[in-house]
Amino acid sequence: MINQNDKREEKVQTMDEEREEGWRAGQHFSRSLFRAGVGLALLPISVLPPEPQEHFKVAGREFAHGLAKLVHQLADGLDEMAKAAHSPRTDRETDGNHV
Repeated sequence: MINQNDKREEKVQTMDEEREEGWRAGQHFSRSLFRAGVGLALLPISVLPPEPQEHFKVAGREFAHGLAKLVHQLADGLDEMAKAAHSPRTDRETDGNHV
């Protein structure tokens, strides 16, 4: 009985290890594919002279920074809207026309 339980536990551990290994391999593949895509997309930029390359990289960083800031502000706005929706409103409670 104990031997069977040990075998089951070993099998579960082996399955978990295989699942983890598969997940890591998939993540590694996705990252490699992404890097290859970025490298391919930036290939025309690499043929530019150094100064225009630098301008392009700076513009890319500024764009990414602006996009992150926009998403952050959107999330803050949604948080404020959610708080306002869940807070008690005294004007509704005192309004006699409210049905």
